[in-house]
Amino acid sequence: MTRINFLLVLVAIVLFGSCAESPLDMDQENLILPDLQIMNNKKELPAEFQDVPLIIKDALLGLYETKIGANLVNRAAEALKNSGIKARFVYQLGLKNTFKYIGNGCVEYNFAEMSTDDILQLVFHELIHMAQEPKGRLSYLLETEIEAYLGQYFYCMMSGKEFKALRGNNLNFEEKIKSLAQFFDIYTGKATNESMFQHAFLIALAEIGLHPLYGSDKGWKIGPSPYSVRILSSLMIN
Repeated sequence: MTRINFLLVLVAIVLFGSCAESPLDMDQENLILPDLQIMNNKKELPAEFQDVPLIIKDALLGLYETKIGANLVNRAAEALKNSGIKARFVYQLGLKNTFKYIGNGCVEYNFAEMSTDDILQLVFHELIHMAQEPKGRLSYLLETEIEAYLGQYFYCMMSGKEFKALRGNNLNFEEKIKSLAQFFDIYTGKATNESMFQHAFLIALAEIGLHPLYGSDKGWKIGPSPYSVRILSSLMIN
């Protein structure tokens, strides 16, 4: 295990008036970001991820330390290739400790105060969205978020990381995802009990709908059942 340490340069940013409240797309080379302490492997990222910032490339290579992570990078790359686009990761000053997939292969982010483990699991989460909806307008279906959080949970379990999702005054949502995971076979990519899986999925949907980030006022909605985890299933069986 070797550690890759990035020497990043501090740039003084002078903001005037309302610009202080606006997201700012910045050059990655001029940002102070955390050191990503991951395995130095010789993997080559797919062509669809070759244009992302270096520190994001390092995070993507970190996902290769697990089978599920490696499969997801390749699955997302395949979805992007079939849509004729490449991945973009854009730093936004207006965000804080956040990754946000906005569609068309683009993820906005700001993780200056996050640990390596947190960064890797959130990159994994957003790659599921990239594979789900690589091109066009986002569907804003809550079931796509449940799939992404479920995948994030399994990634954390397989890589020895602490699963973190929508933490506030309680861990209610995390518990709902863990309950859902009990009815999904990580090795076959299939539900172990379809009726119980659907029931647990509905409970998770109800819980996430209570969170301010996922309210109907922001356009989120629930699609018809039954619910599936198509991308996650493909990661397990390959």
